[in-house]
Amino acid sequence: MQSPKYDCIQQITDVLIQNKPYVFKTTNGDKTFILFAADTFRRRGHEVHIDIQPTQYYTTTLVVIIHPLKSTTEYTLCRDDNIANIISKIEHSTCTNVTIRACGMAIKSLFAVLDWAVHNGWYVDKTFMSTITQLIDNVKQRNTTLHVTIKKG
Repeated sequence: MQSPKYDCIQQITDVLIQNKPYVFKTTNGDKTFILFAADTFRRRGHEVHIDIQPTQYYTTTLVVIIHPLKSTTEYTLCRDDNIANIISKIEHSTCTNVTIRACGMAIKSLFAVLDWAVHNGWYVDKTFMSTITQLIDNVKQRNTTLHVTIKKG
């Protein structure tokens, strides 16, 4: 017996191989498996859009759209990353949608990448900030994380 996530992945694959976007909309049932499956395609480089809308029935509608072409990539920057290498990868990539995450002092590196990007045909599409909490030696450490999505424009 296949898992519900695997069934979703197969349904999505069957649509994407026809070079068509996969569109899923539901108000009922367990919405987690479609999200798990969509994340699989996001990690493979497909652009994934998620929308959650209220209904008049005190529920939510989930809409998931997965594009057939691979146009996205992601980077998680570390403090000691070679920024010139990251910039070179972005510059020579066919991706038009790049998400970059950095935590703590690595945020300085993220801005070095952004300084290059916004002056070389990219624009900042969206940003958000979050906190990663880690327990180190029974002490909570909170690290500010900045997420920035740039698009080639």
